[in-house]
Amino acid sequence: MAPYKGEIELDAVVSRFQRLSYTIPWNIGLLSLGSFLTALAIKAVIIPNAFLPSGISGLALLGYYIFPSLSSGAWVFLLNVPVFLVGWFFISRRFFLYSLYGMVTMSIFIDLVPWTVAFDDKWLAVLAGGVVLGLGSGISLRSLGSTGGIGILQILARDKLGIKVGQFSMGFNAVVLGVGTIWLDLNAVLYSLAMIYVAAAAIDAVQRLFNQRKMVLIITAFPEDVSGAIMTKLGRGTTLLNAKGGYTRQDKTVILTVVDSFRLKRLEATIFTIDPAAFVIIESTFSVLGKGFSVPR
Repeated sequence: MAPYKGEIELDAVVSRFQRLSYTIPWNIGLLSLGSFLTALAIKAVIIPNAFLPSGISGLALLGYYIFPSLSSGAWVFLLNVPVFLVGWFFISRRFFLYSLYGMVTMSIFIDLVPWTVAFDDKWLAVLAGGVVLGLGSGISLRSLGSTGGIGILQILARDKLGIKVGQFSMGFNAVVLGVGTIWLDLNAVLYSLAMIYVAAAAIDAVQRLFNQRKMVLIITAFPEDVSGAIMTKLGRGTTLLNAKGGYTRQDKTVILTVVDSFRLKRLEATIFTIDPAAFVIIESTFSVLGKGFSVPR
């Protein structure tokens, strides 16, 4: 059976989007938008409430709070310079150049943003600052670069020292917040910790929005028919796994496939039309690399 017209059109849209994601204008646009949102969160919410964001920006704002004679944007730029100089020798040139653009753009936006948002409740500031900061960082991470040095430091720590990205980020932020308790009010540091958590959740939400895939395991009495229908109707590849029933001890063939959320209901209908007694396991997976999905960057 030939694929449905709607499936063919969807595949064409996905393919065009994948090609678009590697173009210079697309990545510059993502970095520009992400840099602006990050700068907006820092200038309009974080600085007025004396919070500390994560990464190099947090260290830069700590320097700004202690020595305010230098602008916050200048602090961000200056602290990123040595990191980028080291990164020039150890990371890909494409990632370096895109990240350099993101960092410079964010530094400029921080000094240019004129707005300040007043909140009657500090927790509202924590939520607003964390969400906007996370959106900006998440959008930037969808590009081929980043907006600051913490990403470069994470790569170097992982590749040269064997330190996991999460462990490095946690340790770096712990040091910044720990030093912050000396110069800032303890409540502001604790609010900052909560804001960093909110920002991390927002970053994950942005990443899942674009990367969510469903891994599906299908146990059916008609594996060849179901597998063929998945490939022809949905245009998705399948893998046939040899298995054995734990109770019956009979040999089984388990179908493994991965689909996006748009095709999930169509997949279920295809399976149960052929075999109403099929056993289906659907598991969310964050990222899938390979032909038909995300290409390794």
